[in-house]
Amino acid sequence: MQVTKTNDFWKLILESGLMTKEACKPLHDQYQQTANNGDARVLATWLVKGGHLTAYQARVLLAGRAKALTIGEYQIVDRIDSGVLQGTFVAKHLSSGHPVWMHPIAPEIQADPVRFPIVQQMCRLRSSVPHPHLIRCFHLRQGPKRSYLVTEQLDGNPLAESRPGDGVPIPAPDCARLTRQAALGATQIHSQGMVLGDLTMDQLWLEPTGNLKLLHLPVRPVEAIAWNDEEQKARLDALANVAAPELQQAGAAPSKLTDIYALGSILFDLLTGKPMVAGSVAERLQQHLTANVPTPPYIPGELMQVVQYLLAKNPGGRYQNAQDVAEALRPFIEASQLAPAIGETPPTLGTYLQKLAAQSAEPVAAPPAAAAPPAAMPFPGAAPPAATPVPQPAPPAAAPFPGGGMPQPVAPQAGIPQPPMAQPVAPGMVAQPMVATAVPAAQPVGEATPGRASALAERIRKRKFQRKITSLVVLSVMAIAAIVGGYYGMGILFPSEEIADNTSVVETPVEEDPQTPDTPVDTNPEPVTPTGPQLVADDGQTLWASPTSGEPIDLTGLPKDTRLALVVRPSELTGSPEGDRILRALGPQFTEIRQQLESSLGVRLEQLDSLTIGMGASTANGPPCLVARMKGSTDLISAWGNPTPVSGAAVPMYDVKGWTVMPMPGKESQEFVAGNKAVVQAIAQAGVSAPQLTRELEQLRRESDNLQTVNLLVEPQFLNTNAAQAMRGELSVATAPLKDFLGEGLRGVLVSGHLGKNLYVEMRCIGSLSLDPPGLASSMKEKINGVSRRLEDAIPALNPTPYWRRLALQFPNMVRFAYQHTRTGVEANQAVVNIMLPASAGQNLVAGTELMLAANMSGASAPAAGGGMPAQKKPETIAEKLASKMSISFPQNSLEFAIRDIGDEAGLEIEIKGGDLQLDGITRNKEIKDFHHDNKPVGEILAQLLVRANPEASPGAGTEVQKLIYVVHPVDGPESEKKVIVTTRKAAETNKYTLPEVFKIK
Repeated sequence: MQVTKTNDFWKLILESGLMTKEACKPLHDQYQQTANNGDARVLATWLVKGGHLTAYQARVLLAGRAKALTIGEYQIVDRIDSGVLQGTFVAKHLSSGHPVWMHPIAPEIQADPVRFPIVQQMCRLRSSVPHPHLIRCFHLRQGPKRSYLVTEQLDGNPLAESRPGDGVPIPAPDCARLTRQAALGATQIHSQGMVLGDLTMDQLWLEPTGNLKLLHLPVRPVEAIAWNDEEQKARLDALANVAAPELQQAGAAPSKLTDIYALGSILFDLLTGKPMVAGSVAERLQQHLTANVPTPPYIPGELMQVVQYLLAKNPGGRYQNAQDVAEALRPFIEASQLAPAIGETPPTLGTYLQKLAAQSAEPVAAPPAAAAPPAAMPFPGAAPPAATPVPQPAPPAAAPFPGGGMPQPVAPQAGIPQPPMAQPVAPGMVAQPMVATAVPAAQPVGEATPGRASALAERIRKRKFQRKITSLVVLSVMAIAAIVGGYYGMGILFPSEEIADNTSVVETPVEEDPQTPDTPVDTNPEPVTPTGPQLVADDGQTLWASPTSGEPIDLTGLPKDTRLALVVRPSELTGSPEGDRILRALGPQFTEIRQQLESSLGVRLEQLDSLTIGMGASTANGPPCLVARMKGSTDLISAWGNPTPVSGAAVPMYDVKGWTVMPMPGKESQEFVAGNKAVVQAIAQAGVSAPQLTRELEQLRRESDNLQTVNLLVEPQFLNTNAAQAMRGELSVATAPLKDFLGEGLRGVLVSGHLGKNLYVEMRCIGSLSLDPPGLASSMKEKINGVSRRLEDAIPALNPTPYWRRLALQFPNMVRFAYQHTRTGVEANQAVVNIMLPASAGQNLVAGTELMLAANMSGASAPAAGGGMPAQKKPETIAEKLASKMSISFPQNSLEFAIRDIGDEAGLEIEIKGGDLQLDGITRNKEIKDFHHDNKPVGEILAQLLVRANPEASPGAGTEVQKLIYVVHPVDGPESEKKVIVTTRKAAETNKYTLPEVFKIK
């Protein structure tokens, strides 16, 4: 039944339990004021755009199926319509608010008296104990018509989406780490008497921490594969890439040894960038049966031997259990990468598990169609549903070999503790990392202590983002952003499309007599506060704890096309000595703007609780849009001098000294919107609602904190295309450098700052799929260090006047101090960089920034009498650039990206001869760790980098062992034709290159 009337739609919302009557009433009144259209579809679109319903919920309600949005104790939020999780429902537990996925059991399986008991047993086993490398299963929610496997909602994405591209291999250590984690997940499944069966690349899920989980969903029994079944075409296509030869026999079902073959196929795929076989399904199956395993020269020989054992045609020639596979891969992984990286635990998990425990004590009626399970286990070797932790075997003296046994397992280790959780900072102290005791829920049993997020940075995803700062002005922009704005956050995704036409059938979950809860559903449950917080030693890495914990910033009243929003709490700044100093440090231009604003709008900054500034395409030809919220009730009409109303306006608005101002409907004495007449009228006609932000900006907004002194939310692309609007006055000189600093791939940035006992600054970024959050966070931090280094060279050339020379000379040390107190991390799949500094640092950084902006705006001053500082000559030739000094520091980077960074920093063109390197068994993806050099010649740093990247441990650049070198070619000829070439000693001899002195054998 299609719903067409708005009154019927409101009734269905109440019936569904999505909102209470109290929540619906103000929305109903607001909608009545903004639209007279009585069509339910228009109302549904309005509610979706406002974030009150999801697009899926709206479609179900418009189809008249309100009860279908509630499955017992779960409320449906959305449905996944594509990919490996197609058909899965996104839901939340009503009483705890915990987010889950609900995977439907096929009706034909539920009705089968043999197959369904097997599924029930598998689900019980999978729900008995969590594992760090398996998707967590909570329980099987049974019903007479449809049952659902309830699992955790995973952050991240399928591993296939994180790969650099077809044919592009992943560095061997990462391949070994990821495959080993998959093997550990398989070990747990096999220890419970189950097999994976569908272990393909589609079943590998990469979390934001870099941890891998298997999407093992026991919603159907593991059975013989019907290779001719056209209805399973997509599944069979994926299986054909990993199918062991014995699976081609009629009636052959997957086994533990076919899972091990699949692990080998996946490892080969990761190492080479493509599957081992190609062609149609039949052709690929034949290749598994008869073709030899290819042996690419760039795969290390020892690792290739492991691959050969995994892919043995004869099952007896393979490793005989998955634990052997994990141990065989251990030597190829650095010790720091062995422990699984632990992500953030939802605060609702503890309450949810307690509710499940209480629920499981009640008897659950079995579906009528299912027969009682047989006395024997439904599949061979199945273990009882007791919580059996993953055994941790002692490492063998030698690498395990196919068919060899493993030592007896030792006692399992303690469960992995919960990750550190930031807690509010106590007054009078610099924030320290806080850790909460683990909720007494089943914790993953892993391999040791949890490690830091394993960065696939600069490796798995190709990125062109890391561009070095090319101008001193960038520091000015970043310092101002650090003080006056900039915390990046995450939020709810708005749909990109309108509500779909509902004449088509809406697929909804089938539930037995769903009931609307008797009590109102709390759609925003209070998070569970972890008990027993403890102050732990500062490890120098854990993110600083935020001193505030507020609600997301409210952008109501800004234009629909807003792409930059700055939210400031003026009364906080004017009400504190340090805040007032920061305002004065912003310089005369800010003072002039402040005076004009206060004079035009009749309000002083100290009267404002918040001031929100919005920019978008609609504000390009005029002033930005302002939303002012007063600290208390104010007679705004009198403050504006009893202005003339704008005729024909939908709501009262006035012309005030060049501005069009509109008191906020319902809050006429406390809030108002000001801007260009056309912009304000458009806001009024749209119902004075929140803007339609991009997906990334809305995600960031939802993670923002309105208690921070300043929040700056911006889409980098807007800065690129609307620089004249956003970068006015002194900031105009920063347009090009800022674009270079942000680089490519950023989709949203949130910068925030809070001035209290300390100065707290945080930046959050969301990038494209090619930018992994850990690498992005590290890159942003290192850019701050790069600023301090560039300042040391640039300040003498800037020639500061005696008025501010002392501050200028100290400025690099100030920025370096900020860098030393900078922390990086990943939260909600966002790159996070935050800093904790003394409160007095704010005025110094802002003052130095303002003076540098002014100096860049007007040009370098003339040298003062007797005290001029001559500008340094910029290196021009390759020889001069190689002799010039620079600093570089990174915890982890690939050879290719490290060389590129050195070239960008020094202004050098550096070409890597990949073919030459490959002949000597060297890959441009060679991983370099903990590389730090300060104030050394570029040529020396480049030589040391190549020594570290050499395939054999090298005692120095001038030795025969050192295969990897660089040359300047051609040595003679015009400077414009010369470039630096990274090649091998053997290729240099063949091509008669002239070796630099550093590489000549001593």
